[in-house]
Amino acid sequence: MKPQNKKDLIAAYKQRAQIGGIYAVTNTQTGRSLVLASADIGGIRKRYEFAVAMGGCFHPKLQQDVNRCGSESFTFTVLEELEKKSTQTDREFAEDLDVLLSMWLEKYDPETLY
Repeated sequence: MKPQNKKDLIAAYKQRAQIGGIYAVTNTQTGRSLVLASADIGGIRKRYEFAVAMGGCFHPKLQQDVNRCGSESFTFTVLEELEKKSTQTDREFAEDLDVLLSMWLEKYDPETLY
């Protein structure tokens, strides 16, 4: 790869829009959900899909149910997306995601959460 081409690719990567969000991984057999936030919602979705494809566990809190029900018994749902503003720092973006997560967790019955 030519040095200039590599620089252009790096610059384009840094200029991309960063999309974070709130997501739920739900056990379709028990109805329980793991609701979390991520600063890279696309990356976390790919991580989930890879874990399911390999028959593995996506998150340690889900391990017992994955062992009992299988990884195919879970679904991944993006609940809300949030785009990082160009003026936001990573910390400010993470704080916004934390607030959004708190709002989403209030919508769930604590008995149905992991």
